[in-house]
Amino acid sequence: MIKRMVLYHFLKKHIGDSLGFTLIEMLIVLSLMMVLLILPIRQVQKIEDSQKITLFIQLLQNDLFLAQRNAVLKQIPTRIIFYQGKYEIEDNLLNPPIVIRNYDQAISVTYLTLRPPLRYNSDGNISNSGTISVKYKKIEYVVTIYLGSGRFKYDKKS
Repeated sequence: MIKRMVLYHFLKKHIGDSLGFTLIEMLIVLSLMMVLLILPIRQVQKIEDSQKITLFIQLLQNDLFLAQRNAVLKQIPTRIIFYQGKYEIEDNLLNPPIVIRNYDQAISVTYLTLRPPLRYNSDGNISNSGTISVKYKKIEYVVTIYLGSGRFKYDKKS
């Protein structure tokens, strides 16, 4: 009990009548913390935007290979048809689509010189060549599809 009394008097003597932080001090500290927390979020959004379009391009590349492979294995033409927010890989109008890919509505796929639909013949060659544009916010890729063996490339447009 005596130890507690000694501790109480010691603390009262050194701390005094301090009641804590004022409201203004607390608001300044909280506003600084908010600013420090908001700054990294903007950087994360830029990275997320870049990754979203990059992953879409990689998925499209894999699906182009899938459509080509399907055309060769089944020996029937395979088409890729782009809609707003999705694209489908079909090999026959009577069958259901092989793949339906939904993607972000903010991603726009535009035919530039390629006539729709993108079609692989039964031997795996593309039926017509051309380019399509894939755009998300300020990032744009141009996908060039070459006539012949189904080769293609994509370039980031600056």
